[in-house]
Amino acid sequence: MSRAGLCARQLARLPSKKLHVTIAPCTSPSLPLGATNKRHCHHVQQRRSIHSTAHRAERNTSISGQNASTTATQTTQGQGNVFSDIAFAFDIDGVLYRGGQGIPGVREMLRSIHAKDICYVFLTNGGGTHEDTKVASLTKRLGLSMDEDVVQDRVILSHTPMRGWADRVKKQTVLITGSHPERAREIANEYGFSRAITPADLVHDNSVLYPFDNLKDSLHSTFRALPDGKSASAVTEPRSTDIPPHALKIDQILVWNDPRDWSLDIQVIHDLLISHKGYLGTVSSLNGTSSLPNNGWQQDGQPELWLSNLDLVWKTEYPVNRFGTGAFLEALKGVWSASTDGAELRYNALGKPSQFTYDYAHTRLLQHHSRMNSGSTATKSSSDGSTGKATKLRRVYMIGDNPESDIRGANEFCPEDGTEWVSILVKTGVWQETAAKKEPRYRPAAIVDDAVDAIVWALRNEGVDASRDWLLEGGK
Repeated sequence: MSRAGLCARQLARLPSKKLHVTIAPCTSPSLPLGATNKRHCHHVQQRRSIHSTAHRAERNTSISGQNASTTATQTTQGQGNVFSDIAFAFDIDGVLYRGGQGIPGVREMLRSIHAKDICYVFLTNGGGTHEDTKVASLTKRLGLSMDEDVVQDRVILSHTPMRGWADRVKKQTVLITGSHPERAREIANEYGFSRAITPADLVHDNSVLYPFDNLKDSLHSTFRALPDGKSASAVTEPRSTDIPPHALKIDQILVWNDPRDWSLDIQVIHDLLISHKGYLGTVSSLNGTSSLPNNGWQQDGQPELWLSNLDLVWKTEYPVNRFGTGAFLEALKGVWSASTDGAELRYNALGKPSQFTYDYAHTRLLQHHSRMNSGSTATKSSSDGSTGKATKLRRVYMIGDNPESDIRGANEFCPEDGTEWVSILVKTGVWQETAAKKEPRYRPAAIVDDAVDAIVWALRNEGVDASRDWLLEGGK
């Protein structure tokens, strides 16, 4: 079965070095319409969609300005600090900004929840850059100052969980590709992957590996020598098991984000998935064996294929959604099916809706929660990033624009500590209501106009008579 997320078997092989996460069951991208992960919380089964807009919110409570301040303060005082055990996880593209433009009100909203010491993280399926670079970019697009500490240490990219992979895996030889393969390699090196190679390394080492005009002078102009004197042209007899000692062996394939040269990448990935134990240029004798699982395909020690996310589309300034990493996967699956007579492509995925990614985000929220409450009942996070005895979060609100990733992932995630994750869908991004599709197939707890209304809805759900004006004025 194709797997989106990490299963127990894979987690046993790839334990987290810095973050202690719980083992979540796999989810499958091929689940039928309306199907969800078998491991459900009771509240997920009872969840129903609630449509809300800013206008409806104002009519229902008609609280603004000073009245909002007074009512919210009274509610908070009457129930203790209502903000102390809730948190938020924000998607970025289509929720906080579109293209290069911040969505109106988001900056002020973030300042408000930051001032109230509410825990939050930014959980995006974007990647291909370093977390620090994304922090700077997000800060600039939202018109914030780096001195405000609103974004720092809160960004989780699709490939960020790879930081916690085991050292023994990071020492393996991995093929990495993405929008900028060399940049992806540099980030992987910073994560601890010491033997990362790119498709550019291969085409420069073996001039006949790719028979078409390639991008050696542009996208693939930067390359490195293969590690340990290995060669991409060592194998001359594909079906021989007598492997030359200098043959290149790939242990993992990492699709970092949105590949640009689909033709070369699909060719190289296909070559490795039909190989004998990952040796480039070989062909496994088990391929097509009907007595084996999957007719022998990917049954001979081939490298595992990892994708940092499965987003088919994402939102930019262009009015029509743009294809993402998930589209590359669909193209690869089509080629694989055609060349293997319909065999299943087996792969692993991080990013949303992967349960491993939600575990990672949940752990990060607990770390923030521990630090913020370090003077009371929580312990500070240790130097290795573990949470220690973190005070428990009661509820986390996931605010996203993509039902297939943001909403599905939150709906299916049930952390073992019992925290409730509640999904809120905004209309500023990927999903848009149409005459043909009134509801997304993965239904959120609420559908609202934008991220500001999402916070208002969540706070009202917590018993705070919040309003949009109150929030944009700093919640004072």
